[in-house]
Amino acid sequence: MANRMRIYYRASSHVPLWKVMEQGGFLERHGVAMDFGSMEGMRGKAMQGLRAGEIDIVSGNHHNLYVRRARHGEPFVHLAQPNNQWRENCLVAGDGVHGLQDLKGKRVVMDDFDGHTGLNVWLYLRLHGLEEGRDVELVTGEKDARERVRSVMSGQCDATFVRAVDRLRARAMGATLIDLPSMDMIEGVTLTTTTTYVQGHAEEIRSLIRALVDAVHFFKTRRDETLKIIKTHCGDKYESDEELAVFYEDQTRTLEPKPYPTLDAIRNVFALAVKRHPEVEGFNPLAMWDLHYLREIDDSGYIDEVWGTSG
Repeated sequence: MANRMRIYYRASSHVPLWKVMEQGGFLERHGVAMDFGSMEGMRGKAMQGLRAGEIDIVSGNHHNLYVRRARHGEPFVHLAQPNNQWRENCLVAGDGVHGLQDLKGKRVVMDDFDGHTGLNVWLYLRLHGLEEGRDVELVTGEKDARERVRSVMSGQCDATFVRAVDRLRARAMGATLIDLPSMDMIEGVTLTTTTTYVQGHAEEIRSLIRALVDAVHFFKTRRDETLKIIKTHCGDKYESDEELAVFYEDQTRTLEPKPYPTLDAIRNVFALAVKRHPEVEGFNPLAMWDLHYLREIDDSGYIDEVWGTSG
């Protein structure tokens, strides 16, 4: 009998990989059945559900749990990380903006200044020498990227950052686009839970990580079948096959065969937590990560066998 896991995602962009895990048969192969649901826009409720044992796994909750663990010792933990790159690295540029340094004295609009997406923009600009308040003004705008693009094209704001599908839509609108280097960041399908759950469900955790490894391999190597799954189960998010293909290629480029976080990605996501709560600056962010189940699976040779690189 399959072990049921209550799994909730924090962003719709996570759903395709979970659906590959499910529809590709990888959860079933490893003895897992999932009750799947959304916690989009419900950061606090996701935390409370994990803490109360009403949710087993959250896909996401990337930066806010460091504060809860640092301040209150709450037992939140991340177990695996298949993506370590920020993917909103296309700049929609207004008049006179030809690169990042042209943003000095300008207004940059994002969808949520205090959430992950807006804080990513704050950090990216800071890493390139542009300080909020001193060099650049960051303002909150619409969640719909096309509305933010329109605000740039009309001159209300000077720039915004968009992801791959919204880049395609912005290009169709006639916007000026500048592709920029990415930065390391914890994003996407982060397996998040509590040590309380892990202690009582070690086999389920091992099974879920194996299913994740299998799904990443399938996603990256079985393009047509993956696109069919995404179109069937998430097709309402995309307005054309071209948008779906662009999403797929962008995801495939950054998915890690071995879902370990990178140190730079952890450092950068922790910087977002410190931005909102400076008092936790001295906390060691590695305390939030328990990678020994992933390491155990890796050391067994399982991941290399999946990818055909063993021996």
